Amino acid sequence: MQATSPIHNWVTPLPTGTLTLSVEGDGDADAFCAVAARANPRRGFLIVSRVLGRHLPARPTEMRRVMQAMALKLSADLPSPVVFLGMAETATALGQGCFAAWQDANPEARACYLQSSRQRVTGATMVAQFEEGHSHATSHMVQARGGAIQAILADARTLIVVDDECSTGATFVAAAKAMADAMPALQRIETVCITDWSDRSYLREIAVPSAAHAMLNGRLQWTPTETVAAPALAQSSNAAGNAPSHGMRSRTGLLVAEHALRASADAIPGERVLVLGEGEHSYEALLVAEEVERAGNIAAVQCITRSPALLGHAMASVSQFIDSYGSGAPCFLYNMLAHAPDRIIIVSEIAGNQVAEAQAALHALGTSMPVELLLCHYSAETD
Repeated sequence: MQATSPIHNWVTPLPTGTLTLSVEGDGDADAFCAVAARANPRRGFLIVSRVLGRHLPARPTEMRRVMQAMALKLSADLPSPVVFLGMAETATALGQGCFAAWQDANPEARACYLQSSRQRVTGATMVAQFEEGHSHATSHMVQARGGAIQAILADARTLIVVDDECSTGATFVAAAKAMADAMPALQRIETVCITDWSDRSYLREIAVPSAAHAMLNGRLQWTPTETVAAPALAQSSNAAGNAPSHGMRSRTGLLVAEHALRASADAIPGERVLVLGEGEHSYEALLVAEEVERAGNIAAVQCITRSPALLGHAMASVSQFIDSYGSGAPCFLYNMLAHAPDRIIIVSEIAGNQVAEAQAALHALGTSMPVELLLCHYSAETD
């Protein structure tokens, strides 16, 4: 299908260069994203999603709505079995949410969910590895464990790759090529994301029949500022960490969307509650926020992340955290007060110093509030 001509341009001067986004059709770019400058010499801009629940607070109902809408964009007659792959670290919740929504609509289909990861899982089989050249953390690992997951990979005829944003499609291509080597029966690849600025030209580089889907399509033009020195990345930015033995199963394969063994979220009805995920551990933060919202509170989701960005534009504040997974990679939380929270709940697989770090970050921002850690365990492999 021929792309609709762009109807308007969105031009943003950043300290690192000028970003021009051209939006197709009647799409509203501001409803889905903002922009910021990256602290990254490989790429000087960052598309900041308003509906992802990572750099900016997002309401859980809006996150679910987007996940369901993305799942509905996938072809109705996909050859089965189907493998969903969510991209670390930003799209791990998004990928699992799309998988859950697609399963709800296709309950008889044979399918599984995997995610790429920056954390090693002891005892897992390495299914694929690929690189994301422009990223602050370039290396992705796809790991699997359990006979049922391995059987689906051997038989799978469709691969769905889920990401939050596509600039050139190079990461989609790298993931598709790496996964194709582990899926000998593969016949179809589809990609789905929130915003796609690639003009979908990358599909020509995928060897099997493929299609691309997005909530918002367009094109981008990036003109770097040559007179500004590019910020350097910390040497540990791409370092791998270690997943805990009781960690989330999505790193090694799921047959259905998962939920943690944990205590119920604690909040007084009517409070504004910020629920923080941690790196790849972000789908459970959405589940907690949904629980908090059902209890009569105003919830929002964000995540502690490795993503390095510069202050300004979409980034009103930045706070630093220590990586709980032991990689030594610098971690950040942006816009900590944007939801105007009364309480913060940190949802984590690992008990560390997150509460003290969050309280120190609040103090540096000139405020304080209750902060609690909600520790999550996941069931062991059963097949």
